[in-house]
Amino acid sequence: MKYRIPITAITVFGTSGLLAFTVAIVLLLGFGQAVQSTRQLWANEAQGLIDQMEQSLDARLQPVRDQAHWVARDIKDLSDLEALDDYFYGVLAATPQVAGIAIITPDNLARRWHRDERIAITEDWSQRPWIRDYLEQAKTDGTAAWRDPIFTDTVSATTLLHDIPLYDDKGEFIGIFAQIVTVQELSAFLARSYADTGVTPFVLYDRDYVLAHPAITGSNEQQPLPRLEQLNDLVLQRIWSPDEDAAFISSALADTEASGLFWGDNYYLYLYRNIKRFGPADWTIGAYINTNLMPNEQAERAIRALTAGLIVLVLAIIASIIVGRKVSSPVKAIVRAADAVDAGELDRIEPLSGSRIRELDDAGVAFNNMVSGLRDRRLIRDTLGRFVPEEVARSLLAGGGDLEVQQSEATILFCDIEAFTRLTETLGPVKIVEVLNAFFSRMVEILEQHGGVVTQFQGDAILATFNVPVADDEHARNAVLAAQDMLTSVAGSEFAGEPLNIRIGINSGKVVAGAIGAKGRLNYTVHGDAVNLAARLEAMNKEYGTRLLMSESAVAHLSEDELKLIGETTARGQTRSIKLYTLVSLSDA
Repeated sequence: MKYRIPITAITVFGTSGLLAFTVAIVLLLGFGQAVQSTRQLWANEAQGLIDQMEQSLDARLQPVRDQAHWVARDIKDLSDLEALDDYFYGVLAATPQVAGIAIITPDNLARRWHRDERIAITEDWSQRPWIRDYLEQAKTDGTAAWRDPIFTDTVSATTLLHDIPLYDDKGEFIGIFAQIVTVQELSAFLARSYADTGVTPFVLYDRDYVLAHPAITGSNEQQPLPRLEQLNDLVLQRIWSPDEDAAFISSALADTEASGLFWGDNYYLYLYRNIKRFGPADWTIGAYINTNLMPNEQAERAIRALTAGLIVLVLAIIASIIVGRKVSSPVKAIVRAADAVDAGELDRIEPLSGSRIRELDDAGVAFNNMVSGLRDRRLIRDTLGRFVPEEVARSLLAGGGDLEVQQSEATILFCDIEAFTRLTETLGPVKIVEVLNAFFSRMVEILEQHGGVVTQFQGDAILATFNVPVADDEHARNAVLAAQDMLTSVAGSEFAGEPLNIRIGINSGKVVAGAIGAKGRLNYTVHGDAVNLAARLEAMNKEYGTRLLMSESAVAHLSEDELKLIGETTARGQTRSIKLYTLVSLSDA
């Protein structure tokens, strides 16, 4: 390949560039999401503010309407208005926002009930020029209605007038029930609701008149409601000529409008909504907020997130450069070591140092293991062919090619095939080898599962050791378990198509283990009376009609319930008699 990219360029520049690009994309998306979330959160708060304001007005004025319907259903006779005094004082008590109520009959007679003085006044309103039109209008409408705000001289204030026509049981028009709520009372209610919040509430009537505002204190008959430009609120005067027709949150609002006004160093946010259910003209309910006085945690959080993201981006680039160099350094070391392996210079390769990067550390460990394996393979090629048992080979490799003579307590298992000579004569040499290979494979597998090491194959016999050369504190028990599994495996099985029977002898005692033979070819074996006795116990099975015989030393760690005493005899080479045992499970089978 003509052009190859150095790993340093990939790890340092490629990684840092990719990381920077990834972080930048994530940062951009995250900031965009933060802005959108902030917009939605502010919009929700703004929407909630106007919703709450509308609900507050409904809660204040709807009971007036409900009470009117209730009175209309209840009052069917106006022949004696004074008799209704107690009734209408009760009506006033039920709606504290109502300043006064009145009944007006078709003959222009009116009786008024006032909250403050708790007095009732009957008057003749025939001389009032508007009374006939008013009665006719209410009769024509035939239902409850809010009227245009008017100045009411009885309470000396601008009021919201609500009335409902009254009918007798025959459906004849008998008069009007009217209620008034003062504009000052409504303004005071809103002012109390939003005191100390930084929010200035307002209600505009027919767009240009101020119906409710904390600054409204009085009114007169000539001008029941002040115009916007007459109110002492310069910010509210600019609501219909803002600097921003669409504020930051406008796109996220449902049925609420938003606009903005820059006033010096301050930014005022207008929020408003038009409703039409409290009179002939629309009401504009809303509020404005000096955003500089309001906590702006969301925007500050977004800015902090952006700043932190930029810092992370810079740190990520620096970190990627450092990591890139850290990555390329051990890779280069592996390449240099691999070149030495290719040249066959195993002895000069130093172990690769560890890395804090897991994959590189794993690669280094694997490479070190590979080199060690190559060295072991070379050592095995020179020496391992002289030894058979796998565990002996491992000890040999660990000792650098030398195997020390070992003397220790061990358990010896000796296994032989019954009637093997006759079987050989019957099957012939080729078939008997096939049978032995199948038999030995099965038995060795069982022995190794229980920690045994096969040190010799003597024709059809197996000599296995426990606790030598592999240490095993439970060597006697494991030898017995192995023997039990061997007998169970052989029973009812065939090996290369031939059924077999085996006999096993087990003994524990002192043995000497080591390599014996010529210099160029050694054999690992064990020696001692314990080995000889195990072989003799195996042979005694024929005499006692058993499959397994164990010495007293081999069963020292077994419970009496597991054992069956076969007898006591003197074995050849032994100065004292020995007790012979087998397993109860085998004798009962």
